Amino acid sequence: MKIADKIDQDKLQEILITIYKKGLETENIGVTEIIEEIKQEFMTATKVTK
Repeated sequence: MKIADKIDQDKLQEILITIYKKGLETENIGVTEIIEEIKQEFMTATKVTK
């Protein structure tokens, strides 16, 4: 499965902005937490557009 087949450019931009904002809100966020957040955002986006 290609992510590009499941989400469009606008949705990708929305996901990245959401992750960026969450990173700014949290003072001590670890790399693992950011990766998990990215993974969750993409999984949610691909499920919604099926």
